[in-house]
Amino acid sequence: MREFLEPESVAVIGASPDPRKGGYALVNNLKERFSDHLYPVHPGGAAICGLQAVPRVEDLPRPVDLAVVFVRAPLVPKILDECGRKGIRHVMIQSAGFAETGPPGIELQERCLAVAREHGMRLWGPNCMGVINGHTGMVASFVRSDIWKGNLKRGGVSLVVQSGMLTAGFLFQVLREEYFGISKACSVGNKCDINECDLLEYFEGDGTTEVVGMYLESIPDARRFRRALSELNKPVVILKGGASPAGAQAARSHTASLAGNASVADGFLRQVGAHQAADFLEMMDILRALALWKGKSRGSRIGILTFSGASGIVASDCLDRHGLTLARLSEASVTALKGIFPEWMTPRNPVDLWPAIEKEGLGAYRVALEALLQDPGVDAVYLHVYVDHSLLKELLEALSPLSRAGKPAALWVIGDPRCFLPLRRHVEPSGAVVFTEVERGALVLSHAMDSGNNPNFPCFAKPYHL
Repeated sequence: MREFLEPESVAVIGASPDPRKGGYALVNNLKERFSDHLYPVHPGGAAICGLQAVPRVEDLPRPVDLAVVFVRAPLVPKILDECGRKGIRHVMIQSAGFAETGPPGIELQERCLAVAREHGMRLWGPNCMGVINGHTGMVASFVRSDIWKGNLKRGGVSLVVQSGMLTAGFLFQVLREEYFGISKACSVGNKCDINECDLLEYFEGDGTTEVVGMYLESIPDARRFRRALSELNKPVVILKGGASPAGAQAARSHTASLAGNASVADGFLRQVGAHQAADFLEMMDILRALALWKGKSRGSRIGILTFSGASGIVASDCLDRHGLTLARLSEASVTALKGIFPEWMTPRNPVDLWPAIEKEGLGAYRVALEALLQDPGVDAVYLHVYVDHSLLKELLEALSPLSRAGKPAALWVIGDPRCFLPLRRHVEPSGAVVFTEVERGALVLSHAMDSGNNPNFPCFAKPYHL
């Protein structure tokens, strides 16, 4: 996979001098990474993005590590043969018009695969948007440059998405909302050759990948997939498309995927230890939390700190639905909390801080946080805050114990939405993941807190053999 994800030389076959075309965007994006060893291929031999194109594959000065093909689908088999005769062994087909279109497209895709096998070539795609490497800055995709330029941030999350446009939209939101940094973002399309198993096997040895997120419509090789997950030893979050009859039908017309029985797929993913997401935002939240909580302690006992008794009750119900329990506070924690509470109130979990806030101000958060973070009976803290511009500075100071937290912390916030991003930027580097829904925070905590012996946990697994 290294030549696909970390190439030293790239040819763009189907490059275009027209800034409105995807073949132009491919060269323009790749030029940000490659000062040389980037070769546009265009029949007219025009200058593209300041680079002189060559008219044919055979005119390339060298066999490149990676050829990206963006020409009309019927032309692709001939292009692949030319690449093979040039000695190019790694080709990414970003063109659409193959198996997703029906029988003629299936036949065309099979011809491409036959040509590739004749030359000992690996194929990525077709019908995809390519790959982004957040650590090298390589964008091998026709995605618009304004989506990623200036926003691409290095990180530990790698994505495998069986969709082209979804990759672009998903990536745009991740980058603009600063959800997490990217290691690799891979759009695999129809998966005629390279598939999720190849990438999982690569991620095992990739030092920059800490957690993997996947949108899949099919898992054609379940045995290899299970083996790759077991050897990866890194968290994997999966959103499986085609779980309903209507979704399965849509998957067949999207990437020619045959979705199997939804119950079987759900059971299989649970048994291989994958975290399952129900939608794209949920997958983002789980990925964000697993990346930020890497190396922190695990367990099912949660301490709730809230400004409202009602939200503490709702959060308790949410935690229970997701297999988590309320922690029993230690005597030391109760003693520390009594120091900030009025005499008439006995501290208990959930900890309703409002009486303490009235008595001590927002500094009550600091004392309560320190107590629960040091409590050996509390595995994680679920913190609730209200914020607006008049409170933001003082609240951020009160949350300073989060920077020393050795256990996961989730934070549910309400108030002025304009303050949410400044709050996130302040606390998330400390490992406190911010949510705007009580239920979502509880759900994500349940994914991170898997104790390995509770069947209610999302990734509880028993050994399973196919």
